[in-house]
Amino acid sequence: MWRNRGRLAFLPLLAALVAVGCGETHDPTYPVTGKVTFNGEPLTTGTVTFTPETGPSATGEIGPDGTYSLITPPERQGALPGSYQVSVSAVEVDEQGLARSLIPSKYSTGQTSGLTATVQADQENRADFDLTGPTRR
Repeated sequence: MWRNRGRLAFLPLLAALVAVGCGETHDPTYPVTGKVTFNGEPLTTGTVTFTPETGPSATGEIGPDGTYSLITPPERQGALPGSYQVSVSAVEVDEQGLARSLIPSKYSTGQTSGLTATVQADQENRADFDLTGPTRR
């Protein structure tokens, strides 16, 4: 009888250990910030996307001063270490609801943008991009 009580007392401890071991783990991300300019002027809206060969992409909204900070889903600040192809999209919608790109379309995918970045572990990373092309306004 005493042996069964000892086994029953062990069950809550075992359940707690299993619950802790089942938590979701993530590889560490590292801060990435930068500034995007177009023909030398800050790009005032849009999104920067860092796409790795494998793994999750990281994105950042471009603020009115052209700066961005990356976030990797689910809402982790920064990006995983590694090499990335970078794309930038910046669209404005006119009064009729028609969207038009503020920058050349080549920047909309990492395969055509010519933009790359490397995120290094254990440090803050800065990646500035100066886009060029005909003005779309």
